[in-house]
Amino acid sequence: MRDRAVLSAVLSVDQVTDAVEVEAGAMQVQTMNAMVAPMAAGVPGGIGGGRGGGIFRVGRGVNDQKAQLNGRNFSDLEVVNGAILAKESSAPAAHVRSYFPEALYINPEIITDKDGRASIVIPMADSITTWRMAMIASTQQGALGTSTSSLKVFQDFFVDLDLPVTLTQGDRVSIPVAIYNYSDTRGDVNLKLQSDDWFSLVEDAAEKSVAVDSARVGSSQFTLEARRIGKFKLTLAARMQGGSDRAGIDRADVVVREIEVIPNGREQSLVFNGRLENAVQHELDFPANSIPEASKIFVRLYPGPMSQVVEGMDAILRMPNGCFEQTSSSTYPNVLALDYMKRTKKLTPEVHAKAEGFIANGYQRLLTFEVPGGGFSWFGSAPANKILTAYGLMEFYDMSKVHDVDPKLISRTQQWLASQQQEDGSWKPDTQFINEGATNRYNSDILRITAYLSWALETTGYQGPAVEKAKDFVEKHIAAKVDAYTLAVVANFAADYGADREFTRQAIQMLLDARTEKDEQVWWSAEETSVYATGPSASVETTSLAVQALLQSGEASATARKALTYIASKKDAYGTWGTTQATIMALRALLTATEKGAADVRGTVVVLLNGKPAEKLELTPENNDLLHQFVFKNVEPQSASTVGLQFEGKGGLAYQIVGSYYLPWDEKAAGEPLSIDVAYDRTHLAQDDIATASATVRNNLQKAANMVMVDLGIPPGFDLLSEDLQDYQEKSAHRKSGHLSKFSLTATQALLYFDSFAPGDVFTLKYRLRARFPIRARTFKSQVYEYYDPEIASVAQPVQLEVRKR
Repeated sequence: MRDRAVLSAVLSVDQVTDAVEVEAGAMQVQTMNAMVAPMAAGVPGGIGGGRGGGIFRVGRGVNDQKAQLNGRNFSDLEVVNGAILAKESSAPAAHVRSYFPEALYINPEIITDKDGRASIVIPMADSITTWRMAMIASTQQGALGTSTSSLKVFQDFFVDLDLPVTLTQGDRVSIPVAIYNYSDTRGDVNLKLQSDDWFSLVEDAAEKSVAVDSARVGSSQFTLEARRIGKFKLTLAARMQGGSDRAGIDRADVVVREIEVIPNGREQSLVFNGRLENAVQHELDFPANSIPEASKIFVRLYPGPMSQVVEGMDAILRMPNGCFEQTSSSTYPNVLALDYMKRTKKLTPEVHAKAEGFIANGYQRLLTFEVPGGGFSWFGSAPANKILTAYGLMEFYDMSKVHDVDPKLISRTQQWLASQQQEDGSWKPDTQFINEGATNRYNSDILRITAYLSWALETTGYQGPAVEKAKDFVEKHIAAKVDAYTLAVVANFAADYGADREFTRQAIQMLLDARTEKDEQVWWSAEETSVYATGPSASVETTSLAVQALLQSGEASATARKALTYIASKKDAYGTWGTTQATIMALRALLTATEKGAADVRGTVVVLLNGKPAEKLELTPENNDLLHQFVFKNVEPQSASTVGLQFEGKGGLAYQIVGSYYLPWDEKAAGEPLSIDVAYDRTHLAQDDIATASATVRNNLQKAANMVMVDLGIPPGFDLLSEDLQDYQEKSAHRKSGHLSKFSLTATQALLYFDSFAPGDVFTLKYRLRARFPIRARTFKSQVYEYYDPEIASVAQPVQLEVRKR
């Protein structure tokens, strides 16, 4: 007899805590995936995994005469499409709607009790929409139960604002207001916009009255100008007179939306990194022409390596992640963090579930880049790239320590790499490759590619003759002059191989001989790395690889410590080390150092601003592995600010002090390596008109620019017509220079991925934008940069557009 699972869910509204409780009952259910996301009426969100649902109940029971939701009283329950809805009967006070998530609830793993039951608490959103609930459950024997259902959130009178996500200081916008009257009577609606000092109304009134017929949608608007910089809330209250409910009370609604106002200038930063053991002091001297009210000081304290990983994780998630390497690097910090917390016994069920969700999502995305026949490529199309495949193999192996990874995936990837090996133990360079990752040097240097691939096979536990053959090849060719990056790769292979002490000793010594040392810092420089990184990012990536080799071999611990000091000093204001690869390798080096022994930091840190105590932090075993950040706003740029740190206690900790400020837009610098200009065919247009923008990008370098990112700012109040980008992508498919591999859209930007641009090459991309509502605003900045060398970049100045009401 086959095992059978029955999945059910009960959705109930808690009278006191304003939450939704979902109960799942099944026959010995072991795990469950749950997701609640809005349907067509809302914004889809969350992962498209399991399904489920069952029976929904509003209130304490279906027979209840009345229940409460978000402070409102309900009666007359009715069942619609499997969900029990409630009709509002009376509202003593208007409920303030301010919580509008895209996905209401996501949980990749719910553990039930022995009877197959589990309960969860879900805070309800304020969206007027239909939520879809999808669940999947499995028994201990592996039987699956799935179902779906929906929950309609509805009130017969409400208002909504069509608000831009971001405005620039000085922008003027007419915000559309939609008034929904689904009651059975006509009513006069009073609108009141709550005043605030971050905006001013422009030839407009804060209170208005609009008559709205039954079963109709009325409209109005408020014209305001953004005056202050920061994140603010806009509150609109609406009350309908003449549309009273059965209790004789006017219907009302209050909606609160968030908006950010950014400075009209170019962002700059001052960064100080160091280690705090007793006391330090830094002076931040902002330029006198800095934009007022836009300057901030950030003080970040890193008592343990986990704090570095968490910050790096958040920063990487803000980076582009359209190709295999970028997707890998956005998933890797979660793998590193979960592995570290398991080893140090600091893992909690909540953190475990959250990290597992990110890793599961990343794992599924990574599988889509596998090429039929074996290996991986940047965008999943043939041919596979050996370097990229080796990097992916190492990540999948590390991932398997903390997450379920198909062993056959690791095995077939190892076998594919081994099958590409030549008789002499080497690997040939790829004949076709995207310049994003595999460089000319990397593909012409057989020693480097052989060392990298053999390191990937050795460190992932491959059992076969390929590693031994590769070791013999590397050992024979290592005597020649070798660059620092290749030496770091060879040293890691030798340290992991371990069976030949003389081979390991030789590789480590050659690596040490290639270092640069100054005071308390040691680093290794490289012209370019495996992902075409140059400059500071290449040095960080190479130094991080060198640290991992030194720590793994147990040699030169003092040199490794100085190299870690160098790595810490190069962190940028955004919590990264320039590129995804440099950031991942830096985090791996920091965590490897922790494995070899880390101090338990305890004590008191005092933050002083201009000589006066401003913040105080007690470091204890409960918080000494967390990131601690203090933000000081409204810094006066006219005079220098002094930030001091004092520590008393055991051990020491890393710190970073960042001064962020904005300068007015000025003329573009001459001789930029890359340049971008964005022009519009018209800057004055009417609502619903279409403007055409032309983005011109030029490569001024004497060499090809590889993996070029073009970030086009979408003006507030406009929609970009994506078919123009799709058309360009198809037309450029066969170009060697200027091929658009992929693009993605957000509310404020279009992100374009180009393979490469030949020296001196120029391309122009035209795209159309539709004006949604009246506005006078500056466009968001557009920029171009090399993904693996962010210092090769250019920014186009914003343009002011004005849209009048039609």
